[in-house]
Amino acid sequence: MTRTTRKFLSMLPLSALLFAITITGCGPDAKTKKIEDLTAENDQLKKDLEDKERALQDAMVREGDAKGTIDQLNRALAEARNAGSKVKDGEWTAFNSFDFLSVPGSVLFESGKADLTASGRAKLQQIASEIRSRFADRDIYVFGHTDDQPIKKSKWKDNWELGAHRSLTAVRALHEAGVDYGTLVQANCGEHRPKIPNNNAEKNRSQNRRVEFYAVKRKGGLADTAVTKSKNSDE
Repeated sequence: MTRTTRKFLSMLPLSALLFAITITGCGPDAKTKKIEDLTAENDQLKKDLEDKERALQDAMVREGDAKGTIDQLNRALAEARNAGSKVKDGEWTAFNSFDFLSVPGSVLFESGKADLTASGRAKLQQIASEIRSRFADRDIYVFGHTDDQPIKKSKWKDNWELGAHRSLTAVRALHEAGVDYGTLVQANCGEHRPKIPNNNAEKNRSQNRRVEFYAVKRKGGLADTAVTKSKNSDE
């Protein structure tokens, strides 16, 4: 047996001992730390999930409240029109629980688009100024409306998507012009709440393409939707 071989064999017990220390001495500590880290990560994930579920529930409650308010607004407006109230495009009309403004889509957008024209941006800046001076203590609901013509050439999937993007564009423009996001509520009706029947391309459909603004009183609610006499009434 050579000297090198004897030296190698003599070192084996020491190497085995060091390996055993590594396995038995350090192993459990590393394993325990790994378990603790995974447990902490799992607890954090659970907390994040609970927070997200809570936020989702809160959002669903707010959405439900907004939908209820939207339905009441639409009913009140329909009752007003049926009662003969004078509602003029481009002018605010006063009701019991809200003030209402309707702007033709052609004033704000080119056909089939959701980008504001220069005149459309100027109009929304004017509306924002009116909101800041007259309705600063109210919530502002912004509805997008379209006609019932199927989308063919533009990038939108359907009229619902187009109406949603138009109302979103209007909301963002109002905010850029100084209206607090906390008071703004984006809403959309697409083609499903026409002002008049979509049976005349030149007249009726053009009137149904519009963006509507409701300045809703925060106190007093909308329980009483009886319509007051319009400010713009001829009486």
